[in-house]
Amino acid sequence: MIVIESVNYIGITVADLDRSVEFYKEFFDFEIVDNISTAGQAFLKMGDIMLALEEIEGYEAGADTGVCVSFFVDEEDFDDVIDDIKEEGIEIVSGPENLRKGQRVVILDPDGNRIELSYPRID
Repeated sequence: MIVIESVNYIGITVADLDRSVEFYKEFFDFEIVDNISTAGQAFLKMGDIMLALEEIEGYEAGADTGVCVSFFVDEEDFDDVIDDIKEEGIEIVSGPENLRKGQRVVILDPDGNRIELSYPRID
C-alpha cells in the first residue's frame, strides 16, 4: 500500500498560460511561485493550495465533463462571492444552489474548466 501524506498540487490544463495565470491571480488571489512560460507551465499558490497550470495549445475543457476543482469558501463570504462572480462577468454553470447543508456555485475558468465554490468543507 502507498501511503499518501498530502496533495502536492492540483494540475489544470489551459490553452493560454498568461491568460489563466492572470485569471487565478486576479479572481482568487493566487501568487505566482514559478512561471516557466517557455515550458508552458506555471505554479500558483494561495495558503496551502498549489495549482500547476499546464499549457496545451488548442485545449478546451469538454462541456460534459464531471471533473472540477472545488474550493471551500466561508459561509459568511458566500454572498460576496456570488456578487464578485457577477461583477466580473464570469459564467455560472450551476447554482447558487443548496448542497450538503450549505451552498455551491460552479463557474468556468477561461478554458472552460469547472470551478466549484462551496461551503461547508467536506471533512
